[in-house]
Amino acid sequence: MKRLSFICFTESGAELCVKLMEGFSEKGSQCQGYCPGKLVGSGPYGEKLVPLSVSLSEWAKAQFLIVDGIIFIGAAGIAVRAIAPFLKTKAEDPAVVVLDDMGRFSISLLSGHLGGANELAEEAAEISGGQAVITTATDNHGGFAVDLFAKKQKLVICEINRIKEVSSAVLRGEEVGFFSDFPIEGKLPVPLIHNGERDVNLWITIKDKPENEMLKDSFKLVPKLLVLGIGCRKGVDSETIEKAVNQVLQMWNLSKESLTACASIDLKKEEPGLCEFTSSRGVGFYTYPSEILGKVEGEFSASSFVKQVTGVDNVCERAALACVKELGGGKLLVRKQAANGVTVAVAVLDWKLNL
Repeated sequence: MKRLSFICFTESGAELCVKLMEGFSEKGSQCQGYCPGKLVGSGPYGEKLVPLSVSLSEWAKAQFLIVDGIIFIGAAGIAVRAIAPFLKTKAEDPAVVVLDDMGRFSISLLSGHLGGANELAEEAAEISGGQAVITTATDNHGGFAVDLFAKKQKLVICEINRIKEVSSAVLRGEEVGFFSDFPIEGKLPVPLIHNGERDVNLWITIKDKPENEMLKDSFKLVPKLLVLGIGCRKGVDSETIEKAVNQVLQMWNLSKESLTACASIDLKKEEPGLCEFTSSRGVGFYTYPSEILGKVEGEFSASSFVKQVTGVDNVCERAALACVKELGGGKLLVRKQAANGVTVAVAVLDWKLNL
């Protein structure tokens, strides 16, 4: 569900604002509209809008932290001045769209691809009956956009500032090399050349560093496929867990961006160090009772001491496999690694690139 905030400044803008909110709500978005206090209660639409109780700059700052998209209904200059102090990166900024208060033009202003502003502008134009204005070069030239490709495939872009290298090559009409450590289903879009080295190359991988010299300067796209299974002594802090995990990732040449979840036994569901670690990594935390872990099939690094304490002979490997099973299937990639009261195993989800 998209979280969208709308803001308008005139009576005609308020009418359009409510129309857009109703249209996006029907599409499944969560919408909230704002306007100057004088517009609240005026006309049949004012009661549906929240009066602006802070400055426009303060409002914009707050929206940047909580919503997926912001739609300004008014002059583009107002929107630019309001959002300018809070811009960060392509990966962090929300989508920003501007419509004139007659709904004639819907302009994708910020985060056209990764944030989804191009799509948002087109949807807004469809609702208002106006014209979407898209200014991203790859879209206007009908070319491949690597950031949009990454978003659709749910891939992490490790070096946001290198997007322009791929876009420039596409706009020059050059072919782009494409390499994947995972199966590909479907036809690659032009100008991607499978396993063909070019001046600019894309590489889909969960590896941290290339083992092939040919891929050393590649633009890396990372699927979030790794599940950590973690066991730990009571009271182990998050820094110790972090160090143990980083050590495993480094040893096995695995990218930290590929982490998607962490799993453990339910005895650890409120363990402060584990909870803090998963929160800092921004990954899901799954826990399972010993009865479930004991039913996980496979060969495991058994420990009689662990079984005595937890009721199951291995926590980290079994938890990692239980989690990938819940998330769609996968296999154990790294068996139990122990250090400073922490055990870590890594499982990888089954995945292929669907085009």
